[in-house]
Amino acid sequence: MANVEKDFAKGKPIHVGIDVHKRDWAVTVLCQGEELYHATVVPDPGALVRLLKRFEASEVQTVYEAGPTGYWLHDALVEAGFDSMVTPPSLVPRVGGRIKTDRRDSKKLASMLAGGFLRRIHILTPEERAHRQLLRTRNQIEHHRRQTQNQIKSLLLFHGKHPPSRLRERWSEAHVQWMETLLWEHPALKTSLDAMLATYRFLTEQYKRLTAELERLAMTEKYRERAVLLTQIPGIGIFTAMAILVELQNIERFHRADQLASFLGLTPSQHSSGERIRMGHITRCGNYQVRTRLVESSWTLIRYDAGAKTTYERIKHQTGSGRKAITAIARRLALRIRRVLLDRVPYQLSGGGHLATGRDKKREAKRFVLRAV
Repeated sequence: MANVEKDFAKGKPIHVGIDVHKRDWAVTVLCQGEELYHATVVPDPGALVRLLKRFEASEVQTVYEAGPTGYWLHDALVEAGFDSMVTPPSLVPRVGGRIKTDRRDSKKLASMLAGGFLRRIHILTPEERAHRQLLRTRNQIEHHRRQTQNQIKSLLLFHGKHPPSRLRERWSEAHVQWMETLLWEHPALKTSLDAMLATYRFLTEQYKRLTAELERLAMTEKYRERAVLLTQIPGIGIFTAMAILVELQNIERFHRADQLASFLGLTPSQHSSGERIRMGHITRCGNYQVRTRLVESSWTLIRYDAGAKTTYERIKHQTGSGRKAITAIARRLALRIRRVLLDRVPYQLSGGGHLATGRDKKREAKRFVLRAV
């Protein structure tokens, strides 16, 4: 700590930039534009807190970029009484040349923090992050399960094994049992298929367990009322509702509708030059989990909401693209969801549509409402 000028910072605010990595952290401390300290330290929040407290500063502001290291450092800094900011890497201004080092990155973060050039991302509470992880783990297991299923299909196709006509193309338990009884000329092929089927069955059991846990979470006091409101919207079932709730959490933090659209990556990109302004594709710089589910839900929404259907047809005619039109509907759906959650009132179909025509959707909403009562 030979380069620490503790007395200079005494009673003054300091700004700390942290370039976070898995094995070490590059830390730079600035006070009134002067670099007081820089070092590469071990990734230990306790040691970092003890270091910063030695400056006896009037205020300590820290910043690091969001990334794979999560938010446990942020939690420790806040608990220690520091003002911790986690900033999105995509919005950190680019300065300097092509030379990039950890020291430069940490100093740049500290300088940007002192100048007020960085944006703060919203950090969920540890409980909310745990709920979000449950949802994302279920999605990951579902993805792996689907991959395994496709690998099994590819193996059977490659070796000329086709299901009998009594079995439908849709994957079912009878389909799996048929595969388990297949006869193979070479034992190695049976061993390969059995290994894949065992993996598929394991992932299926884990998927069911996570699904039941997510359903239980939806019935808790924290989510039940809002989940009921969302499941009454055409195209939104319990799992899409929970995806919206656990990913967004406090909807009040989006003070304007365009803030929510930007968070979800549903805002059109813009290219301006002189007097020419051209609107491009959506930015996709946002929450992928909710955005994709809203697009999927929008296909159902336009079947039951006449107003949404009319808007979809108009945009499709103007752009010549059903994909662009359904994305626009997804953006409108997101803004309607915001109003439903803010006002705590049910979604109202527009254009004279009636949800009663969708019997499956009506039955699903009724089932969840009865369970929630």
